[in-house]
Amino acid sequence: MARDRPANGTASPSDMETLPSLKRQRTGPHGQASSSNGGADMQIDEPVPLINEVIAIQDVPKWQETTEASFGGIVAIRFTQPIAFDTDPPVCSLATGFIVDAKRGIILTNRHVVGTGPFVGEAVMHDHEVVEVRALYRDPIHDFGFLKFDPRQIKYMKLVEIPLAPEHARVGIDVRIIGNDAGEKLSILAGSISRIDRNVPEYGHMTYNDLNTFYLQSAAALSGGSSGSPVIDIEGRAVALQAGGRSREATNYFFPLDRAKRALKLIQEGRPVLRGSVQTQFTYMPFDVAQKLGLPEEAEAMVRKMRPHDIGMLVVAT
Repeated sequence: MARDRPANGTASPSDMETLPSLKRQRTGPHGQASSSNGGADMQIDEPVPLINEVIAIQDVPKWQETTEASFGGIVAIRFTQPIAFDTDPPVCSLATGFIVDAKRGIILTNRHVVGTGPFVGEAVMHDHEVVEVRALYRDPIHDFGFLKFDPRQIKYMKLVEIPLAPEHARVGIDVRIIGNDAGEKLSILAGSISRIDRNVPEYGHMTYNDLNTFYLQSAAALSGGSSGSPVIDIEGRAVALQAGGRSREATNYFFPLDRAKRALKLIQEGRPVLRGSVQTQFTYMPFDVAQKLGLPEEAEAMVRKMRPHDIGMLVVAT
């Protein structure tokens, strides 16, 4: 059932920096206090709430509305890859997907769910209607793929289409990961995006690994079955796709949706999803590491001036 793939902990030098974990603590309510000079009760003013506490309280009804509106577009996937093919072993497992085209019946999920070989699967809707799904597209490089179902078979529930909005992924925004976490069909986990420039996670040798793209990172204790879950912002838009994480820490990796959005548009238009390659693998290195590799000072100054918010550069790995 563990289709939320654990990373082996290998990361770029910038990923190896660890900081002590911070935990949000609640304080109890303030009440009355007794003075020491006469026993008279003294009223202590309530502390003024911090701005982030006010925002969090105000966002609760909005998040509830957003998550409830998304349920009709999120499906649990039960699937079998009956034979070993390429880097995929035979498996019978669970995962998640979400509807990106309700009219055509297109579901977005991970490539390691769709697989590269034979696929047999079914999607369980929010109201527990079950439909057969088939592989529509699996990306040759990146960890996303599309499944197809017949929307006419859904008789009792209105299908919800979740829009793809990769441009709204920002460091610090609160997100909800809604999916079949731990095989529970529908779980809602909260997190905040902490990075949008992480190198691709490495899952080990002789298995599928993504390359030449950034990943997003968040602290959310997800487990098996959550692969393919939408990462939703407070407006109900999918800003990323749950892909994997560390098995022993609450760290998860999200696939950015720029390429998935492009591929979906081409599929909807009936056009082939053309791809190219420069036969090169890149790794994102922070400036201090790139300096040790021979980065000239004038080149660093030029890049920092052109892209003042960047903290590193792409380095040819192979």
